[in-house]
Amino acid sequence: MAMHDIEIDISKIKMAIQAGVPLTITTYTLPQHMQEFMEQVLAAFLKELNQQHMTEYLKYCLNELVTNAKKANTKRVYFEEKGLDITNPLDYEEGMKTCKQDTLENIDHYLQLQKDKGLYIKFILQARNNKIKIDVRNNVELTIFEYKRIHDKLSRAQQYESMAQAMDEILDDSEGAGLGLIIMILMLQKIGLTDENYQVLCENGETITRIILPINE
Repeated sequence: MAMHDIEIDISKIKMAIQAGVPLTITTYTLPQHMQEFMEQVLAAFLKELNQQHMTEYLKYCLNELVTNAKKANTKRVYFEEKGLDITNPLDYEEGMKTCKQDTLENIDHYLQLQKDKGLYIKFILQARNNKIKIDVRNNVELTIFEYKRIHDKLSRAQQYESMAQAMDEILDDSEGAGLGLIIMILMLQKIGLTDENYQVLCENGETITRIILPINE
């Protein structure tokens, strides 16, 4: 069966919801059809829980998070190939100057390296105790600079009143960086999420981004 023809097994989704067990999808290179499959599973999962009002918001979040995880994995193999230490501030700065351009121009090569190294992206969905838990995990830990940058973005997101205000201010930002993350937080606030329900953590060699949402009756 071709990868592109993955059928969504609704009965599996129902069983996972009833049993409160996690559903996990793992990918190494995150091709477009895999990202679409993740979106479909998410939509079916929310529909089973009568939480369709969250679907579009959460699809945006999912895409943002899996893309970020994929980029983090690409960055690791790029630095390694360049002989740079990603945890060293000088090496980090050096590598980041060329990383985006080089990896975009030769993305298949770097995706193959990621696969060879077993660097994955996992999307995990779980419904229990009247909450939906969404995890996106990848098996490299954040560097202190990346962690700090994410937390700066999160604290900035708290200061914006609206999407429009965020767009105006961030688009003035020299790199326009982290816009996706800030929009994501603003979207999550729209569906009743507080900053406590959004976590970024590193444990056992993984970076985990977790969203916990209440199931609205």
